[in-house]
Amino acid sequence: MQGKILTFYLQGELFGIDIKLVKEINRKINYTKVPGAPDFVVGLFNMRGQIVTVFDLVRFIYGRCGVIPNNPTCIILKNQDSESEHMGFVVDKPGDVLDVEEDWCEPLPGNIHHIDDRYIKDVVKLENQLIMVIDADMIFGEDAKFNGT
Repeated sequence: MQGKILTFYLQGELFGIDIKLVKEINRKINYTKVPGAPDFVVGLFNMRGQIVTVFDLVRFIYGRCGVIPNNPTCIILKNQDSESEHMGFVVDKPGDVLDVEEDWCEPLPGNIHHIDDRYIKDVVKLENQLIMVIDADMIFGEDAKFNGT
């Protein structure tokens, strides 16, 4: 992957997502839980008159439900088309936007067992840290988002 990524923290670890997929970052969202929704759905919130479905990314990546605080920070994704719903996911805190070169990217190391590697596209190796870049299609794509993984 070459280009810009938005970094963010989950469970104290650094992740990233292709910046071209990101619409905005909303801090302190006020969401409503949806009775009977799958455990990876945190709830819904109103973003300037548009309903956003908020996902628990920890559920996908770590295989367990995350602790969602009151008024969490949410990264909102761009719609793929005008018909689709808005989606976002809760993060512990946003990071920076970084330029990434292709030769900085590697596959997920084999000694990292606490993360579901299906959802990691690349690992960006910086001087003193690793950034795990999520595969948004695997998590939020049309086939993935309703299958309950």
